[in-house]
Amino acid sequence: MTKREKRRQFLLNNENLYLNALFLAWPIVLQSLLQVSIGTIDIKMVGNLGVDAIAAVGAGRNVVMVIMVIVIAISTGTTAMVSRYVGRNEDENVSVSAGQSFFLSVMASVIMIPLGLFTNQWILGFLGVSERVLELATSYMVVFFWSVPFFLLNFIGRAIFQGAGDTKTPLIIDIIMNVSNVIFNYFLIFGIWIVPELGVMGAALGTALSRVLGTALGWGALMSGRFAVKVKLEHMINPRWALSRRMIEIGFPAALQGVTRNVTTFILFAILARTVHAEAAIPAFVIGTNLNQYALMPGLAVGTAAATLSGMNIGANKLKRAEESGISCVVVGAGFMMFFAFLFVIFAEPLIGFFLDEYNPEVIRIGRNFLYIIALSEPFHATTIILSRTMQGAGYTKFPFFITLISWLVIRVTLALFLAFSLNLQATGVWLAISISTVISALMAIYLFRLGHWKRVELHPEKKPLRT
Repeated sequence: MTKREKRRQFLLNNENLYLNALFLAWPIVLQSLLQVSIGTIDIKMVGNLGVDAIAAVGAGRNVVMVIMVIVIAISTGTTAMVSRYVGRNEDENVSVSAGQSFFLSVMASVIMIPLGLFTNQWILGFLGVSERVLELATSYMVVFFWSVPFFLLNFIGRAIFQGAGDTKTPLIIDIIMNVSNVIFNYFLIFGIWIVPELGVMGAALGTALSRVLGTALGWGALMSGRFAVKVKLEHMINPRWALSRRMIEIGFPAALQGVTRNVTTFILFAILARTVHAEAAIPAFVIGTNLNQYALMPGLAVGTAAATLSGMNIGANKLKRAEESGISCVVVGAGFMMFFAFLFVIFAEPLIGFFLDEYNPEVIRIGRNFLYIIALSEPFHATTIILSRTMQGAGYTKFPFFITLISWLVIRVTLALFLAFSLNLQATGVWLAISISTVISALMAIYLFRLGHWKRVELHPEKKPLRT
């Protein structure tokens, strides 16, 4: 029995579902924490250039998160397809599905590069930041848009590995990629040796170069056939429009879910820019959000494990096990997120102060309130993330999107405006709106999960197999 088959048998037959969740999740947790750590280092590096530099990177990343919807659309469809066909033990169909995700990523990049470069400054200007921040953020985003192909392919390659139940290989690739990111950033931000000092643009360029490396390693491993998946070149370059259309149909609601989250965050950023202490609230939001990623990313990692287990078990016609796996993942993910949130409550002030080039009591006060209030809703956040990912892994994506649309864009934004301005709570009102809407979304996700409709989604309704 090959290593690939042993992994499949373990994930489908092991009785300890918590062990299954941890088996898949721990490399993704480390991978996620590593990614957030690199983001922290980036902000710390540019923080030495001043508060405007921090705000510029934060503004740029708000735009990046909007672009992430393409990644979500392709990766969600990819994970659902790959995990389902791994569960059925259909290697050829796994290759076809993975290959089409490569093709879709390249096609999306062809559209996104000129569109992003054309609308870049207008989108950033909507945030209402100062001219200096706008100038720095614009240069940051120009580099990003030119690197969009590697941004997409890096994430999609990771989704293929994870959908097949291999979470260790992308961890190793990410370690190499992120260490190179730190080295590239250090040289390009500060101008070491013969390299010119590029400041904020250097941070973007260093990240882009590391993604080129990560993409080469990831897709090289996928094509080699020595890991969980063997992707054939013919499946990467020959379009299969019916499959691509089905993949997008599955992933598009999840993409809209991502759009809703990112647009909501974008609007919250704009709201904060109009509060009384905007010059402190924006850096506090950037720093607080970055710190909160340490709690959020492990939950997302367990959510990825939940999606894989859901797809594989449904592919093997083990519907009850798919549901039980989702519940087990919620318990594991909530535990991770509560642990990190607790640490941030205890060490809020020194953690926020770490990012500042000089002590700023207003940024620390507002950022501390953010961490305190958000920590209260972290178990509910974990529940929403993981149950949604369990359903998405089965290809059930439309109704999780509606939950996000209502709880984030409608409830969260309305509450933020009301609490921040009508009740004059300013930034604290925004933090409260985030926490309250998170609890509401969790209750809605639990209800939808218990209905069970997600277990009966047909991914490929055509009777003929994909490989024909």
